[in-house]
Amino acid sequence: MQTLSPAAIPLQARIGQARSWADLELLCEHIDAAYQRGELDPSSADELSALVAATALKVPEQPSIPAEALLGREPEINTRQAA
Repeated sequence: MQTLSPAAIPLQARIGQARSWADLELLCEHIDAAYQRGELDPSSADELSALVAATALKVPEQPSIPAEALLGREPEINTRQAA
């Protein structure tokens, strides 16, 4: 890992604390905003983005429907005829 700019250190710590893809998405927005403001150099922004990608592999994706809700459900059958 290269030496990160001082502005990158808090972001790096927050990436390590991310517990969801939503957390990581928000951090990507913060990385981009810091880069756009000139607080991060391109190298630091790239390194933080790579760290987000690596962290995403370890963070479970939240399903839109919990598995418990699907258990025991009968499939819905559309009985309406097309007009």
